[in-house]
Amino acid sequence: MTKMVPQTEEIAPAPGAAQQAKEQSTDSNPMHLLTRNLRTSGIYIAFVAIVVLFAILTEGVSLSPRNVTNIVLQYSYILVLAIGMVIVIIAGHIDLSVGSVVALCGSVSAVLVIQQGYPTWVGIVAALAVGMAVGAWHGFWVAYVGIPAFIVTLAGMLLFRGLTLQVLDNISLSPFPASTAASPPGS
Repeated sequence: MTKMVPQTEEIAPAPGAAQQAKEQSTDSNPMHLLTRNLRTSGIYIAFVAIVVLFAILTEGVSLSPRNVTNIVLQYSYILVLAIGMVIVIIAGHIDLSVGSVVALCGSVSAVLVIQQGYPTWVGIVAALAVGMAVGAWHGFWVAYVGIPAFIVTLAGMLLFRGLTLQVLDNISLSPFPASTAASPPGS
């Protein structure tokens, strides 16, 4: 007769334990962090490369305080739009009609101030009202009807681009008058 000897079981580590230990040891390595998050890091690397390239090509003029101030002032409207877009993106949506809506708001303001002779503040209020109306329109279709924001804003992009052409009557209006704050229309 053979005697049965109980076998001892080896306790194997959990399947992911070795991987976690390896990741923890390499988290302090900057090169590993850079390569692990390459998609995100690529944006930062490209930005730094562009800034360095233009700093070299312009012999430092592109990084002068005057130039940086000019860039911020000239593109401040894009920064305002970007803040609004960040809110939309954080909510998990996308807005494809931003440019068309800005064009429509600007065209309504331009027609009122340049062609009709209203004060500048009337043009600003009208542009804000158009922007709020467009927001309510999009919000209705997304929130109440349940159409995805991508579809609603894609349709809005085409709709508001066409409305801009209608408002402007296919002409370009410029420049805004120097001072229209106190002059009533027709004076």
